[in-house]
Amino acid sequence: MKQANPKYTILYGRLSQEDERDGESNSIQNQRLMLEKYAADNGFESTIFLSDDGYSGTNFDRPGWNEVMRLVESGEVATVIVKDMSRLGRNYLLVGHYTEMVFPSNGIRFIAINDNVDSLYGDNDFTPFKNLFNDFYAKDTSKKIRAAKKAQAERGERVATRAPYGYKKDESNPKKKIVPDDDVAPIVQRIFNLCVGGKGPSQIARQLKNEQVMTPGNYYYNKTGVLLTGVDTTRPYDWSDTTIASILEDEVYLGHTISLQSTTISYKNKKRIERPKAEQLRFENTHEPLITQEIWSIVQDIRKRKRRRANMAEQNMFSGLVYCLDCKQTLVLHRAHTMDAVKNNFMCSTYKKRGKEKCTGHYIREYQLAAIILDDLRRVTHFARQQEALFIQYINRKNNAETKREIDRLQRELDVMRRRDKELSTLFKRTYEDNVLGRINNEQFRMLSDDYNTEQKSLKERIPQTAERIQKLQASVANVTRFIDKARRYTEINELSGELLNLFIEKIEVGERGERYSRTAEQEIIIHYRDIGVISAFAEEAEKIAEQRQRQTA
Repeated sequence: MKQANPKYTILYGRLSQEDERDGESNSIQNQRLMLEKYAADNGFESTIFLSDDGYSGTNFDRPGWNEVMRLVESGEVATVIVKDMSRLGRNYLLVGHYTEMVFPSNGIRFIAINDNVDSLYGDNDFTPFKNLFNDFYAKDTSKKIRAAKKAQAERGERVATRAPYGYKKDESNPKKKIVPDDDVAPIVQRIFNLCVGGKGPSQIARQLKNEQVMTPGNYYYNKTGVLLTGVDTTRPYDWSDTTIASILEDEVYLGHTISLQSTTISYKNKKRIERPKAEQLRFENTHEPLITQEIWSIVQDIRKRKRRRANMAEQNMFSGLVYCLDCKQTLVLHRAHTMDAVKNNFMCSTYKKRGKEKCTGHYIREYQLAAIILDDLRRVTHFARQQEALFIQYINRKNNAETKREIDRLQRELDVMRRRDKELSTLFKRTYEDNVLGRINNEQFRMLSDDYNTEQKSLKERIPQTAERIQKLQASVANVTRFIDKARRYTEINELSGELLNLFIEKIEVGERGERYSRTAEQEIIIHYRDIGVISAFAEEAEKIAEQRQRQTA
């Protein structure tokens, strides 16, 4: 009598990118034809063909194989047939687990055609060795692929299989070149512009979601039909702040190629780990950029001084820009739903947290600061447009002197820190020797070594930061022309916005009033403009330069 619910015969095939090199014999289509013929010739009925195309044999987290195991666990499988043992997998421990533990305990017959393995007729003494050889093959192949990828990366070629979001493979050279994808490149540019305008990753993600812009993973799936790991097709517009942050920090959008950024733990464990910066390879100007260096620099500055979002409808457009002139810490904006907008005010964060013994309030109303900044921004951009030659001469003369003083100061600090770092290493060695020789006890050694290590750790962080700052100052010449170009683009500045502030201004320093609690006492406001620095008395300087030129001409 025929069973009401017959069990299935599973015909399973697998193909990885490495196996494709072996030719057509291993193709999924070839495996299917071979398995179906074997099943028909040997009287196997109720067959189901399941496969995984493009999956490594060392990884058993595959869609097709997961379906096989679901059927096994539900008791619906009688037989599993594969072309050979390597199609099941190349991890000898896991292959042995399935063939020697899982299948027998579920009463499942296992057949590997080309390896003459059939569990119905007992164990094949050579099967464990075959599994081990398959594992060796996977390890050897992994080494060869890693070496090939490294050589490819060292030549400056792309090693990624997919083009990053915003780009597509160049049809003339798909393996090595990428070009902007006109469908989504504007979205990448918009993400950067929204950040310049003062929006954080969470806000940008929420806006794209509300506008129903498809996420990178879902866009790739719709375009290619390939479903990437972790992509939820049921929520195609569900952008995350981590996705936005990774786009904002990716130098590929500057036109650069950064290779060997990450690797896997081993040929069996595919968990990705970040490589140290020293091991990464960087090649500039390898493809067309989607954003300018100016926008990139602004965005990175904003990301460094990112602040927690205020719980208000309107975001603080000055966020991360306003600092205390005395303690150099940020000024925080105080406002509330119950408070009139005209009363919104900035106050020193040090004073707020630690009191008047550490700093003072540096109180200033938000609307007053906005009026001062707007007036000065109009003044400076007007001079930049109307007296271009004088403006360039003034900025270059001022910044050359300021830059030299700053480089000298930082170099002195760097020399002191480096000497102290060497001294600490010597002191630690001496302390260790004194402890070994019994000159100081263990408790004294522990206290001294903790102090030395703490100080040295701080120096290890500050030394490269200072050296980087010096390098930037030495390599930078005040980019007056870039500032003038921006001034020409924004001829009418009627009101401030986050975008304008971040485009033109690097930071704002607020001093304390000459007389506390006085609304009329003078208060020093120093504005640091991007590319040109502090512009104080340009009009007077411009007149001096003009008079000097007239005398020289005469």
